[in-house]
Amino acid sequence: MSNASHLLSRLSAWRVLPAIAGIYISQTVITALTTQALPSLLRDAGASLQVAGLTALLWIPWGIRFLWSPAVERWRLPAGRLERRSRTLVLAGQWLIAAVLLLLGVAALNGYLSLADHAGWILGGLLAAALVAATTDVASDGFTVEQLAAQQRGWGNVAQVGGSYVGAMIGAGGFLLVAGTLGWPQALLAAALAIVLLSVPMLLLREPPRDAALAVDHRPALLHALRRPEVRTGLLLMLLSSIGVRLTLGMFGPFLLDKGLSLEQLGWLFGSLHIGAGLSGAVLGGVLVRAVSGWRAVWIAVSLKACVLLALTLAAPTASLTVLMVLVGLMFAALGFVWVALYSALMGLTSPLQSGVDFTVFQSADALLAMAGGVAGGWLSQHLGYNVCFALAAASAVVAVFVVRHKAPALDAMATRQAAA
Repeated sequence: MSNASHLLSRLSAWRVLPAIAGIYISQTVITALTTQALPSLLRDAGASLQVAGLTALLWIPWGIRFLWSPAVERWRLPAGRLERRSRTLVLAGQWLIAAVLLLLGVAALNGYLSLADHAGWILGGLLAAALVAATTDVASDGFTVEQLAAQQRGWGNVAQVGGSYVGAMIGAGGFLLVAGTLGWPQALLAAALAIVLLSVPMLLLREPPRDAALAVDHRPALLHALRRPEVRTGLLLMLLSSIGVRLTLGMFGPFLLDKGLSLEQLGWLFGSLHIGAGLSGAVLGGVLVRAVSGWRAVWIAVSLKACVLLALTLAAPTASLTVLMVLVGLMFAALGFVWVALYSALMGLTSPLQSGVDFTVFQSADALLAMAGGVAGGWLSQHLGYNVCFALAAASAVVAVFVVRHKAPALDAMATRQAAA
């Protein structure tokens, strides 16, 4: 396919990037609200820890959405036709999520819902919102891959990862702040309004049609993705690069609490350091991808993560709380750095015939790894100590560096052939 036809099928980056940021901020508002803010609200209202813990189930749609991603992709890219329907799917999803939050908020304001007595109904409503968000993310991923040229994907991933950090700040800290000041029903209404406003950049776009060469009678399918060596290799390297993150991410808070930090101090630390360091790491990741593209950027980023994990492993037993806080902050920056480089490289391995399905396979695998890694990290820290958990994470990152560095030339050649096809 010629470069000219590629250009005709894409919007300009300055129009796409705000839309991408709006999509991923709004999606993370939902995940942060349900998995971070809601447990705190339920516990504060007197719910049991078991009920509060059930909010972890709201991750399930993100882990299994690959199962219905082909059906979403078939509707998004109708076979034999030039039209794309990403915009329609994304907007419908965002407005449906806002409607769910609005209904919950209005019901609570009118006395029909309370946190103490109707937690199941509230969890059910938010599970429906999470299901919609996970489903429309298939279209979001396809839109992002299609509308950004290879050299722009670094900044697109900055918008994705940075948007996720901003969404986490709004959905967790911002939601709790409004709930504590005005009440949780008002916080739900505010979240609904925020999601509607975040849909405006996408609403203002007009998605261009596909290239005629791609409007073939292709039926998006999981088997098509898994048969491709690019997807299989990308899955392996993505999981290897992420396992250290997933083992340790849920343990940083308990680790600092056990080292003497108060709950209030931890809240401020995560609300400021987490967001600031993560956004800084994401921007630096964008710079790295612009300077060193493809999988070479991934192994450089994972090398940085391995160094921070090794430093944290060595410092954990005896270092001061200040040093440990700095290392945790560096870890958050390294995570933003890694995710931008990794997502950009994975986008290069997706098929233009079903980019939404292929990229969803990668992200669903990471979500399932997050659930399994969180459980494993908790078990390791409880029974063998934080130091063993951090050491295993560091060892996995070192292994990932060598494997990704070895595979990088072949993967970058695959991505180049994909772009030229």
